[in-house]
Amino acid sequence: MTKNFIGDETKFDVGIFFKEIRQTRGYTQKDAGGNYISKSQLSRFENGDTILTAEKLYYAITQISMTPNEFFNAFNGYKLDRMQKLYYTLDNIQLSLQEGIEKSEELITKHPNSKFEKLSNIMIKSVLQDITGKHYITKEEYLLVGDYLSAIDYWSEFELKLLYYTCLILDEGDICWFWQLVTDRACHFNKGNNQKLFLATLLNIYDLTVLDHQNISNANVFRVSLQNFIVNKEPTILIVFTIVTYFHDYLLEKTSENRKKIENYLNATETIGVKYMADYYRSRLVDLDEK
Repeated sequence: MTKNFIGDETKFDVGIFFKEIRQTRGYTQKDAGGNYISKSQLSRFENGDTILTAEKLYYAITQISMTPNEFFNAFNGYKLDRMQKLYYTLDNIQLSLQEGIEKSEELITKHPNSKFEKLSNIMIKSVLQDITGKHYITKEEYLLVGDYLSAIDYWSEFELKLLYYTCLILDEGDICWFWQLVTDRACHFNKGNNQKLFLATLLNIYDLTVLDHQNISNANVFRVSLQNFIVNKEPTILIVFTIVTYFHDYLLEKTSENRKKIENYLNATETIGVKYMADYYRSRLVDLDEK
């Protein structure tokens, strides 16, 4: 791949890189440009003399049978970008539990400058707060999440992730507002690469509403809504949804029969190899009985 080194930074020429990828994949300039980009313009782009508009670059990339994500992952040498690094960090914190708390706290940027750094801090703090029960989120940070999400008209993966990780710090009014906002955009989110995240975000909110807030009125609405989106091809989502609905039923009627339904399903969940999930919800059942 063609690289120019300037100081400590690596600078890529997108056009020259595109030419290498195009030729490697066996496509001609005519294939890449079609009837939308002239051969002369594509040649100047591939020689590094000019750039393409976003629309034309998107077109050229798809013409060589790649997605923009695939192209720019290759362009960056398959290194994690800043958002991928953030998500990797958050997943590791959740998996490390108490063992990784101190190390995870070191990941919080001490003096965040950009909005991305501030929002990243809030996501990390939200996960830590959920694991430890300690108070990490400031009033200013809480307000920033609500203001930021409310101001964005066209949500991307980042906004869904932000809601997924921070819903536990939002009040119930905010949660209802964002639930409506996300489900109204289901036609955009409930498909393709974002489908699993879309479902996981809604499920996270439903779980929080049932087990933490125990707001039956909201839980009833969320359950019906979520039921319309759940798909069988996401088995983990389906398992968690079933567990939470059984908890929901138990809150509605605390009978021995409903409690037994939870226990039996958790035993079945452990049998198929998801012991960590079964153990987690067993602990939640104990907590629920003690309240």
